[in-house]
Amino acid sequence: MVEWIGAGVLGYLLGAIPTGVIVVRLARGVDVRQQGSGHTGGLNVSRAAGLWAGVLTGVVDLFLGMGAVIVAVLWTGNPWAAALAGVMAIVGHNWSIFIRFGGGIGLSTLAGSLFGLHPLIALKAGVTAATLWFVLVGLLHVHRARSTIFVMLTVGPLLWAFGAPLPVILLGALGGLVVAVKSIPDWNRTYGQRLQNDEGMV
Repeated sequence: MVEWIGAGVLGYLLGAIPTGVIVVRLARGVDVRQQGSGHTGGLNVSRAAGLWAGVLTGVVDLFLGMGAVIVAVLWTGNPWAAALAGVMAIVGHNWSIFIRFGGGIGLSTLAGSLFGLHPLIALKAGVTAATLWFVLVGLLHVHRARSTIFVMLTVGPLLWAFGAPLPVILLGALGGLVVAVKSIPDWNRTYGQRLQNDEGMV
């Protein structure tokens, strides 16, 4: 039980590191939460501080999710505890204690945690999910945030279809649900000219 609690706390604290806030403050001296959508993920960082700042933020967030899972595996030897660490990393990213429970959407952290637990299947599921999202948005013209919510709810089933072990499926299903819940406030989001192409992908 102690190891499970420790894995969850470790995952939350790693995920809660506010990469986007730090990057934008260093690059531009402003608070990314006051820019664009108000999220702290890579896309909103790119709006506030440029493409490379956004890429850096996304990559670091991905590695934080991956690190949470890998450290939990090495510490506990239990893939279920590692799955818990991954889910909690996404929760930490989305509702960070370090920035008054603000945060991003958690896509990079979800991707990193899945990759840390099962790289090959995570890659297959990720490519499939991304393709589905682009079909919904690009071909069917579904609202981007709503497309994100729908696709996130398919992560668990996709992992199951690709033969993932149960801990990986649980991580994907719960992590995808966390991302979907954080995306709900963007359900009807509309943007000005600068943001109109970006809803739902922060």
